Amino acid sequence: MFACLTLGDSTAVASASAINARYALRSDVQAVERMTTARILRWSRPAKAYGTGDYAIDSDDQAAPSLVRQLTEIRLGFCRKRIIWLLSYGRSRHSTVDAVAARYGDEMLDLARFRFYDRVRPA
Repeated sequence: MFACLTLGDSTAVASASAINARYALRSDVQAVERMTTARILRWSRPAKAYGTGDYAIDSDDQAAPSLVRQLTEIRLGFCRKRIIWLLSYGRSRHSTVDAVAARYGDEMLDLARFRFYDRVRPA
């Protein structure tokens, strides 16, 4: 059975909505507008084991030395198999996400390739 978790901020909310409207296999969503990595780390980990995770979690964070550690902790804590990082339209933290993704051989999807509502959320 397909088990996917879409995790993160408003970009994740919009992405999950688009994915779930298009495909029969649904993604579970654990996402809220204006979500930061620090707040995600306080969430309870899902009991379900996910084979795939779509993460959109960099757009509401400030660039800081702790961001790599926090992204890594989220990367290892919510889904350990296949992670697809959804790169936000804002470019300021892409190198941080790229560093974490490269360490684990994760995929990255640049949302700038897609139409958007407000330069934040994909249409």
